[in-house]
Amino acid sequence: MNNQEMQSESGLCCHGTPVQADEGRTAAICTNNRGDTRLVIAARGYAVIVDPQEGTSKQVHFPANNKDYPYASLSSRSGMFYVGAGNLLMALDPFAGRFVDCCEAGHSGEAVGFSLAEDSGGTIYAASYPTCRLHEYVPSSRTLTELGRLDVQEDYPFHLAVDRDGWVYAGIGTERCVISARDPENGEVRLLVVGEDRVSGKGIVRLGSDGEVYGRLAPSSISEPQPWFRLKRGAAIPISDREVADSDYTGTGFQTVHRRFPAPWRLLRYSLPDKEAVVMNETCGRELLLPLSYESEGADLSPLAAGPDGNLYGTSNHPLHLYRYDPQADVLQDLGGRWTEKNGNICAYAIQGNWIAGAAYAGGHVFIIDTSRPFHQEPGEAENPRLVASVPEIYRPRCALAHPDGEHVIFGGYGNYGVVGGGLYIRNLADRTEQVLTPDRLIRHHSTMCIVPLPGGDLLCGTSVEAPGGGKPKDTEGRLYRLDWRTKEVVYSEAPIPGAREIALMEIDSAGLVHAFTDKLYFVYDPQARRVLRQEEIAALGGLVRQGLVKSEAGRIYGLRGQAIFTIDTDTCRLVCLLKPPHKITSGLALLNDRLYYASGKQLWSMRLGASEHT
Repeated sequence: MNNQEMQSESGLCCHGTPVQADEGRTAAICTNNRGDTRLVIAARGYAVIVDPQEGTSKQVHFPANNKDYPYASLSSRSGMFYVGAGNLLMALDPFAGRFVDCCEAGHSGEAVGFSLAEDSGGTIYAASYPTCRLHEYVPSSRTLTELGRLDVQEDYPFHLAVDRDGWVYAGIGTERCVISARDPENGEVRLLVVGEDRVSGKGIVRLGSDGEVYGRLAPSSISEPQPWFRLKRGAAIPISDREVADSDYTGTGFQTVHRRFPAPWRLLRYSLPDKEAVVMNETCGRELLLPLSYESEGADLSPLAAGPDGNLYGTSNHPLHLYRYDPQADVLQDLGGRWTEKNGNICAYAIQGNWIAGAAYAGGHVFIIDTSRPFHQEPGEAENPRLVASVPEIYRPRCALAHPDGEHVIFGGYGNYGVVGGGLYIRNLADRTEQVLTPDRLIRHHSTMCIVPLPGGDLLCGTSVEAPGGGKPKDTEGRLYRLDWRTKEVVYSEAPIPGAREIALMEIDSAGLVHAFTDKLYFVYDPQARRVLRQEEIAALGGLVRQGLVKSEAGRIYGLRGQAIFTIDTDTCRLVCLLKPPHKITSGLALLNDRLYYASGKQLWSMRLGASEHT
């Protein structure tokens, strides 16, 4: 190795930070009463202020060393920029180039400013996730006041708007679609429009250019646009589509921008990872590139894959950049995000022949990398990597398996936002056929977290009852189920560990025993006798690490927890701790030659295996 090993006895080595880029999460265009304009882009821990007239930009860090993600921003009528991150609501003067206020909401774990709105008097309203609390910020007194909950069942207040009479409206989801309204006189909250029971999605509200507030429901299972309402004085009045005024917001998702540039300029696009924004003069059609200047600590890393070409592959987490590490040349390469054009991260990989198959959040996007061919960006048969499917049933992927038949890959994970239960996606890489098994066909209200192949080709799968996209769990214990590979039917299911909500990781040894992990336990399961042989608590090794198990060609099983690297003695069915690193382990795990590779936050690390371990 050319890199200096951190501890000669342990063989630890830091290979650096693969992705030196950040993701823009929200943006707004601010114009003051003098007509000066700034584009402000908020990222994790800071904002970038762009002066389009001068073609310059400035990075301004969040107050109080806040490093949380922002979700929404607002450009006030006076030209101020408001953004929330964690439990802080912050006010930025983009023309002075500094934050002028920072208020703490006082609720641990809340994301204040999940959506924002301004009333006619300049008061700012901010709604928080996951409690749907509404807060009121008065700029003149710099006070933040909690006003209560906008909905007692749902977690996500996606949109806020205020009408001329001071009624605050919220578009809410995800397990059910809701539009609620708060009466400014007495603080009473009423539900104006509610979707059908068990129909996931969200409510949409927006302030139109005419000063009126409009809203509609957006069920995730219905592709047709739903009818619009005019929201006025706490009432929902049905209207036609042609009566809906334009919104002050453009773009979608993390590319949403509040307000527009004054004529004749128009923002075409911006990319914080690519460090550029592009505006156009609509009078003459001239485009102007604005450089975005900022220093990045790097992006957090997601699970890793040992490629069949001898290289290590992985992605960063927000933004999704693919990277590759060549251990022979000791070269770490950021391949960028242009290959995927998706937000999020690739969460799980399956290696089948020369192919690496990976599934990404958000959306269950399945990518195929052919390591025998060069990377090629142009669409078509030569495109590599290639997006082959987007599967809502594995919207938040968690596991992958290359089937022993040498042709198929299988992915499991959580379903879409508001949905309780996830499915399986099965793809034949040879003939490109695919199959989706819905959660109702597997274990209803459960999501598959881990998969191992059994002798003969059947699958043993472990599940979770959680629903991290805003759904409410319907069961209490994770289960194991056996899937008949030929019929794709569940043979049996059972809850092996009473009280455990998730079976998170599994690997099978040469004797056919399954070594499995919950968030707190290691246990050994005999799939033939269908019983747990032993179990032990492993809290001292740290928390769960996703994709934290790998098996060598010789059949040796290695694993990670947040504070330890271990192997499993399959003769005694006990964990053997190999090392407790001086840093937290956040994702894993890949084995290449004689090294185990894993991530600690933004950095790629590896540990050299001794001769006795690598057999």
